[in-house]
Amino acid sequence: MDKIWEFLSNYRYPIIGFLLAIIIVFTGLYKLIIPIAVIAVGIYGGLYFQKNKDEVKDKIKNWIDKL
Repeated sequence: MDKIWEFLSNYRYPIIGFLLAIIIVFTGLYKLIIPIAVIAVGIYGGLYFQKNKDEVKDKIKNWIDKL
């Protein structure tokens, strides 16, 4: 019994990931993962641009000048 608990404590995150993947596949939520990821990246990008406006302008200007 101790070996089972040791195994579960050592590999709890892969087990949780496996169970989560099974739930996602069986419920059809995998169809929503890419749109949700695109939305999350868009939100992150918007926040980054808002906080680092001057740096982003300089980087874009330098990138355009190289073209």
